[in-house]
Amino acid sequence: MPESKAVSPELVADEMIAGVRARGDAFVAEQIARFDRVSIAPSEIRMTPRQVEIEGELARALDVAIERVTAFHAPQMPRSYTWEGVEHRVRPLRRVGVYVPGGRAVYVSTLIMCAVPARIAGVEELVVATTPAASARDELHYVCNRLGIREIYQSGGAAGIAALALGTESLARVDKIVGPGNSYVTAAKARLVGEVGIDMTAGPTELVIIADETANVDYIQADLDAQQEHGADSVVTCICIGARIDVRASQTFVVDSIDEAVAITDRIAPEHLSIHARDAAAIADRVNNAGAIYCGPSSPPAAGDYVVGSNHVLPTGGSARFFSPLGVYDFVKRTNVITLSEQTLTEIGPYAAKIAYFEGLPNHGKSVEIRGAGILPATVLAGETPAPQGVPA
Repeated sequence: MPESKAVSPELVADEMIAGVRARGDAFVAEQIARFDRVSIAPSEIRMTPRQVEIEGELARALDVAIERVTAFHAPQMPRSYTWEGVEHRVRPLRRVGVYVPGGRAVYVSTLIMCAVPARIAGVEELVVATTPAASARDELHYVCNRLGIREIYQSGGAAGIAALALGTESLARVDKIVGPGNSYVTAAKARLVGEVGIDMTAGPTELVIIADETANVDYIQADLDAQQEHGADSVVTCICIGARIDVRASQTFVVDSIDEAVAITDRIAPEHLSIHARDAAAIADRVNNAGAIYCGPSSPPAAGDYVVGSNHVLPTGGSARFFSPLGVYDFVKRTNVITLSEQTLTEIGPYAAKIAYFEGLPNHGKSVEIRGAGILPATVLAGETPAPQGVPA
């Protein structure tokens, strides 16, 4: 965003959100002209993917990526269940916005990573928001058609996020926004939490490598270079067990043991962890905080960005302590449906009333008691309340 270099992402996000809220597509069109130097009529920002043909080998590569990402994510679908008159109901979100970064390149891989699990979850409507330059690329249209996406909104940055969240004259608002972006995109997503669901707040990309003396230094450097290719703010770290390895990294640690390497990794909680050491799988099993873990010399993180099958939308900035990779579970909502029989309410209602009165909410207690479920069993009156089923006494 060339005109906003000295302005914080949060202030830019606020400007974009207020503008979209007040003026919709007309405001978005002005921002496209301002930042992308492209003139698009407000009524033409939203477009339908066109039918295209692309170079054969690339088409095959994209098809393989879609097939493998589908196969990996399909088992993630959560299930509804019922227990004693209480149903845990799982249903898909209706409409989801996928933000596809479109700065130096068009990241069709991100579109695949976001749209495939959404489709598995059963999301009916997907809309892609990206820059005009990216939306002009046949490759983007090819993937949209492969995944049944019928809407592209030609606006990147915070304005595109605001349009997805709030809706405009041409664009129906979405229920959730997924997909990484720059600091302006991240700020807009954070500002709009509550008006729309978001996947996570993304920061600069990260890679930690754990390596011992058996590691191939050329492989390590290649992985570090690949991660730094995302941008100057990429953070790449090498944790060397026993002796320093001569590689170019943002930071290097030399430790005496695997225990120390694992402890540092868990403190960093990186987006990507690559293990170039003996018993890589055993080391991976000991790590608690990482978005994706790549074990051994034949598992380059770069492959995971495209065709391994696992998702490349991952937690950053230490948030792997509590966030997970994007998955099918991010595209469903869960509802509890309660249908108690009169007998069940008679059995459990007195306990509800007892707790309600204890907490100083007598009307809650009366709401249960009025249904004839207010008489506590003698054992409860005697202070011998049994533990509920499935709960240790």
